[in-house]
Amino acid sequence: MEWKKINRYIIYLISLFIISLGASLSIKANLGTSPLICLPYVCSLITNLSVGIIIFLFTILFIVIQIALLGKGFEKRQYLQLVIGFIFSFFVDFSLMIVNFINPIGYINQFLLLLFSCLVVAFGVLLEIQTEVVYLPADGVIVAISKVLKKDFPKVKPFVDTSMVIIAAILSIVFLGYLAGVREGTIISALIIGPIVKILKKYFDSPVSRLFEK
Repeated sequence: MEWKKINRYIIYLISLFIISLGASLSIKANLGTSPLICLPYVCSLITNLSVGIIIFLFTILFIVIQIALLGKGFEKRQYLQLVIGFIFSFFVDFSLMIVNFINPIGYINQFLLLLFSCLVVAFGVLLEIQTEVVYLPADGVIVAISKVLKKDFPKVKPFVDTSMVIIAAILSIVFLGYLAGVREGTIISALIIGPIVKILKKYFDSPVSRLFEK
């Protein structure tokens, strides 16, 4: 039983790193980042702080929002989001260092890198949802809103993601004077990552599940 739990946490950490790597690749594609990292990326450009540091600050904000929305309904184990947020923040900055040498030349190469980043993120998300450990802080907010509005998660997520992208676009124009981090890649990421997860789930669901049975 204990080994199953250890397996679950190891795979969860691996999933966080894979998601962070995909997010970093989307930044290097320079065609607009996914909704997950769009707002932190723009805030990073504005403040000159690393993307990881900004993500951790948002982690704290997201947890406060969840507590405000759910009150006593906020599960104590969800405080682990603070730890998860810190780890994910570190992974993002580490991933950006790893992919720093990648500088695609030409739109086609940028577009191919963007598509690959979506595939990487989708695979990481597949592993994350399989482990069922704890929500990523951004997802935790969506879950909290879903509970308050009594709506399904998939119905609320597009509205929250769209709001994040709009805020990022406004902030970039106001503080940077141009549109940063929000381009066609942002829309493409929002549209295809979910379907890719479903396709990967079809082929990798059973193999990943077996890892928890050992």
